[in-house]
Amino acid sequence: MAFFPEGQGRLKLLILYTIKKFRTPISREQLCTAIATVDDADFFDVSQLVAELEQEMYIIAVPARDQHLLYLTPKGEEMVTTFECEIPKSARDEVAGYADDNRERIKRSNCVFCDSLPKPDGSWILTLALLEREGTMFEMKIHMPDAKLTNTAMDVWLNDAENVYTQILKRLTRSMD
Repeated sequence: MAFFPEGQGRLKLLILYTIKKFRTPISREQLCTAIATVDDADFFDVSQLVAELEQEMYIIAVPARDQHLLYLTPKGEEMVTTFECEIPKSARDEVAGYADDNRERIKRSNCVFCDSLPKPDGSWILTLALLEREGTMFEMKIHMPDAKLTNTAMDVWLNDAENVYTQILKRLTRSMD
């Protein structure tokens, strides 16, 4: 990628900088929302440039359930580190603030997964999962008796997955006395 202080080069650099500032994988849609907060680029422009950055090997998109999560490659990290001072300080500050304010929500939404599927008898199949870069770290399917308990379990999982996962591991790995 040739660096240009305006136009597509500037926007590509802003995309790389935004991914770097999140310090967690981010989806294309989440990236477009972040860029729209600090720049007037539209979704289609950002999507096109993300595809170009992938082809140029500055970022990679790793499949994770129903989306792809974006990561900087070493080449992308080098590019943004070299040229980030060319992004106006106000834009850098705005991106950093947006990333700080939304990092945990985005991390949770990209790493904590749940889905439910109704069955003809009124029961539900609930799938709970924790995702990481290498794939699914933990997945559990549970047959739930009704929609109310399914919704309760989904809320607990979405709000406290790490603790639930830790409790399951402790229970499964404790030695039998």
